[in-house]
Amino acid sequence: MKKIIITAAALSAMTTSVYASKARILALGDEVEDNYFVEDSRRIFTNAAQIHNYKNQVLLEWGSTGAATGGALDSDDTPKAMGGFIMESGNFVYGAYLGNESNISSSLRIISSDINNNTAQAVLPTADNQLDLFVGGEAGSLKWGADFIYATSERDDTNKVKAEDKAMALKLGVLSKNWEAYANVSLASESEVGAGYISAAGATYTNKQKFDGKLGVQLGGNFKLADGAEVFATAKKFDWDQSVSTTKSEGGFTSYRLGYGKKFAVAKSGHAFARAFYENIAIELEKSGTAKAELKNSLVPVVVGYEAKANSWLTLRGSVKHNLMGTAEGKNLSSYLGTFGNHLQAAVAKNYNATTTTGYLNGKTTISNSTEVNAGASLEFGKLVVDGFVGTTAGSRTGNNNTKSGVLSTDNLLTRVGMTYSF
Repeated sequence: MKKIIITAAALSAMTTSVYASKARILALGDEVEDNYFVEDSRRIFTNAAQIHNYKNQVLLEWGSTGAATGGALDSDDTPKAMGGFIMESGNFVYGAYLGNESNISSSLRIISSDINNNTAQAVLPTADNQLDLFVGGEAGSLKWGADFIYATSERDDTNKVKAEDKAMALKLGVLSKNWEAYANVSLASESEVGAGYISAAGATYTNKQKFDGKLGVQLGGNFKLADGAEVFATAKKFDWDQSVSTTKSEGGFTSYRLGYGKKFAVAKSGHAFARAFYENIAIELEKSGTAKAELKNSLVPVVVGYEAKANSWLTLRGSVKHNLMGTAEGKNLSSYLGTFGNHLQAAVAKNYNATTTTGYLNGKTTISNSTEVNAGASLEFGKLVVDGFVGTTAGSRTGNNNTKSGVLSTDNLLTRVGMTYSF
């Protein structure tokens, strides 16, 4: 009985808020956005009530200084800088976080841009200067949380032509011992650039472009079962209008996910886990006189991972992820996206498995080469923890060896770095 109690305590210790960063969740096979299973501070951006589990901390993510006009996506080789704090005061918890712009929101603005008539990187401005303001409290056995999001930026070129964007959202969540639920609502998402605008990078915008988001909603929740098992489900819907000069069109994004995961205590200092989920993603673009463009992904990934303390100051973790089933479908994408090449629209299409070696996907295909192996580490210095994601030369290092997949180089040991200070 004593041994069982000690093992359970070790499992609990490994799932607390000590380790909290993008580096950690990536090493455990999760994504940088929309986190539902791995217990990490990144879950506060899915369910605002999760701030109760990560109070009295400073959270920092190393990266670049933000988005230039034309957008930017957070990736392993070009991470965005961001960070904030969470504190408690009596029965309340509050905090602020800077720079957590959504990759999904940025991707939708990028694919909505008119780049066939512009320089290849002349895409709509993505959200920048984002501020998340958190507050939470308790109501009986429930803990609640709210996150108000505001982002805005405006740039003038030398001819006083403007490029501007604005975003606003409200996230609400509740948390109990065995279940949680959340509702996240996009209140505003606008991006506009004037005809003739020239960005700081030299991209020229021939036509006036505008992106006007409609009401967007995400609903979801988790339920804990016995013996470390958990089920989770979420659905997200977002629509928008867009215009290029006088031509108007519409777009839509829909996704839903249903999954199951289970944690297992291993020895006295670690835990293993396994999870699987079904995910469906659909993006549509439509304008008068042109056949509708569609992009769809259907996936059933399974993830197996492990996390354990190697000694008093070092924790190691890793995971393997593989699609049991994965299909991608593209229709008429070339009529809406820029000529296939090295630009952001093609990069977004690739992120959604909608490219081939020669162009955009037109038809249905199995997603190939879906197996991913990731690893990471945490270095502990008292109340300070530094998390790192172990990368290889293939995806995040320039130089003569950057095409050699799986080669770990000492100057590329940690491709993402996060820091957590508890007080």
